[in-house]
Amino acid sequence: MPPDIDARIAANLRHRREELGLSLGQLATRSGVSKAMVAKVESGAASPTASLLGRLCAGLGVTLSSLMLEAEAAGLSHYKLADQPTWRDPETGLERTLVAPASNQSAVEIARLHLPASAAVDYPVVPARLIRQHIVMLTGHLTFTIGGESSELAPGDCLFALIDRPTRLEAGADEPAQYLVIQEQR
Repeated sequence: MPPDIDARIAANLRHRREELGLSLGQLATRSGVSKAMVAKVESGAASPTASLLGRLCAGLGVTLSSLMLEAEAAGLSHYKLADQPTWRDPETGLERTLVAPASNQSAVEIARLHLPASAAVDYPVVPARLIRQHIVMLTGHLTFTIGGESSELAPGDCLFALIDRPTRLEAGADEPAQYLVIQEQR
């Protein structure tokens, strides 16, 4: 695991914002995050929550996974377990491990998530680019809500959604939810 995933995410946020030619204020407007908080996250002075990162990523038109690793140019990529970076939300305890990033060769990315019992994560800002997403439940139970419509997921279930509205993920009260998120940006 990389020694400081928060610093890598912060640097990649700043790089992506600059690459798009956006000022701090423009990203703040697009994401609904204050200019001061954007600056704190980019400088590493603040440890962002999953919801905050979701809003920033939506404003930049990228996924969290694409911020965690740069795209690979090779036709064959092997992502060893020991090298898969994990990020932890300081507010909810959500742990997101990037199993395989999107790359120049594939727009698909895979992440493994662990959401503690009774924890919930809200993504109130819709991504700038449409995301096609599959959630595959491994253990526990998860309530997935998109635009007010909820689905209950149990081990072995798979849900597909076009992420075009605000979403919420909530783990069941009795045990943590562990699941894969397989997504493609269009």
